[in-house]
Amino acid sequence: MYQEILKQKIDLGLRKPFKKQTREKIQKLNDMDYIYGAMSLEGMAYSRKEIETMMQGEMPKEASLKECVLVKNYMNTLELTRDLLSLKNSLDKRLLLKLHSSLTGKTTGFRKTNPVMEEFDYTPPDHSEVESGLNKIFQVAYKSGSNVIHSASRIHCGILALHPFDTYSEVMARMAMNYYLEEKGFLPVALGYNYKEYTKTMIECLKDRDDVLFFWGLERAVYNKLTQVIQIVETDEAEAEAAEPEGTWK
Repeated sequence: MYQEILKQKIDLGLRKPFKKQTREKIQKLNDMDYIYGAMSLEGMAYSRKEIETMMQGEMPKEASLKECVLVKNYMNTLELTRDLLSLKNSLDKRLLLKLHSSLTGKTTGFRKTNPVMEEFDYTPPDHSEVESGLNKIFQVAYKSGSNVIHSASRIHCGILALHPFDTYSEVMARMAMNYYLEEKGFLPVALGYNYKEYTKTMIECLKDRDDVLFFWGLERAVYNKLTQVIQIVETDEAEAEAAEPEGTWK
């Protein structure tokens, strides 16, 4: 499937530059995938429409103030992500700390405790191994010639296994994964799991110390996202062509 994905990526690249309305649609979709994907995998059962309402600054009657603030923090963090990507900053432990601080609204640093991840039936390494573990994860990911999606999968699973923060470690694993995909010219994705499926997948990956199950799901999500965005671009191109007066030179 990776070769098909690369063909899609090239096809999409050849259609650039996109019109303004197309760029806005893609950015809105990307933001939704980041936020909806993150919140659904945290067990928050909101629809995309409800998340969109919160992104617009409104509070659905089912939502708590805390959850609406979290959506606002996500949006601020995505703006920071775009700035960091535009400056060509690659992932490292300092960038991860910066994203975590933006999302949580406070600077706490890496964990200094040794918790048990009960939902994953897993005990992370000692807190003293977090920083060196992150350095190794990012060093391996940026080796030339790697399969980008497999590297993104390993970033996710590696960060989740390290559990570098007291809170939101799983969220940061997915955010780092998507940051890496965007840095390498791909699109961020909302994984095609619900909370139970994601938890079950990660229990198996952590138990086997192998990311292959997660990689398969991520690869399919990247393929589906590219397909979706190509459809958006083709529709906008067709509408723009149909709106041109007859006899217009192309």
